[in-house]
Amino acid sequence: MSHARNHSTRPATLPSLAAVQQDPTILTGLPLSAILELRRQIGHLAADVEAVLYQTLTADRTNDPRAETEPDRLLTPEAAAARFGVTKRWLLAHADDIPGLRRLSRKVVRFSERRLARFLERPV
Repeated sequence: MSHARNHSTRPATLPSLAAVQQDPTILTGLPLSAILELRRQIGHLAADVEAVLYQTLTADRTNDPRAETEPDRLLTPEAAAARFGVTKRWLLAHADDIPGLRRLSRKVVRFSERRLARFLERPV
């Protein structure tokens, strides 16, 4: 029994990536050449997104004066409270909402100085 697929060389109407995203069943009826072309487009798009993401992340680090000059430090609740002008009680009450929190044991926590600063600088 022969199960030859139709690998016609005639050009098929290529759906847009947006159309395929909205209805992935479109892929089922496409010839191999169209599927390969969509795959090529996705690969190029992924590479473009990665490049822009890298540029954005690198630009953010170069715009942050603390990024290169100060290494991030883990602060005790007492040191973090003194550094940022909040109470130790407030820090511990909000610990689960603060990014960069490190739980070293059930009762011992440390705060990332850099991430705590960003958290406290955010608009409320």
